[in-house]
Amino acid sequence: MRTKIKILTFSILFVIFACKQTSGNDTEYNENRELIANPEGKQKDTFSENETSIDNNCSCAKNDFTETKSDTIYKLSNGKSIALCGFRNVENNPVDFSEFVLSVCGENKIIDFWDATQNCNLRVSKDTLFVEELINLPTKENRNYETNIWGIDKIYFVKDKVIKKHLLNKNIRKYSEKEISKTLEEYENANQKLNNEKMELVNRLFIASISENKNARKYFYEFNGKYELDGAFAEEYNDLKSMLELWESKK
Repeated sequence: MRTKIKILTFSILFVIFACKQTSGNDTEYNENRELIANPEGKQKDTFSENETSIDNNCSCAKNDFTETKSDTIYKLSNGKSIALCGFRNVENNPVDFSEFVLSVCGENKIIDFWDATQNCNLRVSKDTLFVEELINLPTKENRNYETNIWGIDKIYFVKDKVIKKHLLNKNIRKYSEKEISKTLEEYENANQKLNNEKMELVNRLFIASISENKNARKYFYEFNGKYELDGAFAEEYNDLKSMLELWESKK
């Protein structure tokens, strides 16, 4: 009887130990740079099995920005594979990436680095990897905010040489004449108090400006003089200004 009890006790302890060992595997970084369980790999929500994988045999080249351990491998139709090393924004749905590098598997230098201010979605189309920079802009119905693709980095190969080409998404929805008129009227009737609503207004002036309205463009550049911007408001305005300048340079 005692022998049977000993055998049963040993079996229970063995099962508990085995479970603890299993739960320690397969991890990823969350938004706080902490490790969380991820046995399946969240990229499976976005890509098919033949486009991505978690491959421990492919690391990123040594760099000054991130660790070299790959998070995801993007497999192109030409047989090339590109590793991503960096951080997932797991709080976003779908999951996107910030502060990451891309590196061709087997090469000793990175393709490029995308910093912490950029939220990016990555997708594969045949022999090309697209890195899409995501930004919230008031382009939805009633000029509400929604996520837009702003910049696109197109990564492909020519005779085994990796090429990165940057594009702007010129298909962002433009305002109708009615929406532009409403935006101009809001600016003309706005008081001098700077608040979040005024920053929403300057974002709408930005969209009206890329909709090729000259008055909206004039008001957009006047905004910085009408309101004394500092801190986060100044940073947001300067980002929009840089975006508008880039947009106009690509005409």
